[in-house]
Amino acid sequence: INGLMESILNNLQSLNGLKVISRTSVEKFRESHLTIPEIAKELNVNYIVEGSGQKVGDQILLSVQLIQADKDDHLWSTQYIRELEDIFYIQSEVAKKIADAIQIIISPEEQEQIEQIPTENLVAYDYFLKGIDQLNKETENGLRTGIEYFRKAISEDEEFARANAALALAYYYLDMFNSNKHYTDSLIYFT
Repeated sequence: INGLMESILNNLQSLNGLKVISRTSVEKFRESHLTIPEIAKELNVNYIVEGSGQKVGDQILLSVQLIQADKDDHLWSTQYIRELEDIFYIQSEVAKKIADAIQIIISPEEQEQIEQIPTENLVAYDYFLKGIDQLNKETENGLRTGIEYFRKAISEDEEFARANAALALAYYYLDMFNSNKHYTDSLIYFT
C-alpha cells in the first residue's frame, strides 16, 4: 500500500503548478500526535493527502482523503474496493480527483503521463512497489531487500524500465559510501 501511495504521489508530482512533498519526508508524521494544521505548517503545504489500504486476495481496499490543511476541512474523500488488475486506473483516478478538487488543470500531456501503465505484469508491479517501499527506508537492509524485490520484478518482466532503473539506483546507493565499489564500478554504460 505504501508503494501504491508513492505512485499516486508521483502522478501528482508530474502535474505543473503542484508541489508535492515526498513520502519519505512526511513519513515521520505517520505516528505523530500533531494536528493536520500543525503538520501542514511544518511542511509548508496547503493540502494533506491521507490514505490507507490493504490487499485481500485479488482485491485492493483503498481509502484516500484530501484535506485543506489550514481549516482541517475534508475537500474530497473516497473508498475504492477494486480488483488488483485495476491498480493503474485507481492511481490515475486518485491523482485526477485530487487535481480537480484543488482546481489544477491537467494538460493532455500530463493526462497521458498519469495514465501510462509501467508494466502489464501485475506480479512484477507488486514486487516493484515492495522494492520502492524498502528503498524509501534509507537503510542498508532496506536497500538490500529492495534489490531482491527489483530483481524479482525484472524476472517477471525484463522490459519493466522503472524496475531496472530502481535496481540500478539501489546498487548506486549501496556503493555510495563505500571506498571499494562492488557494484557501480562494474555497471555497463550504454551510449
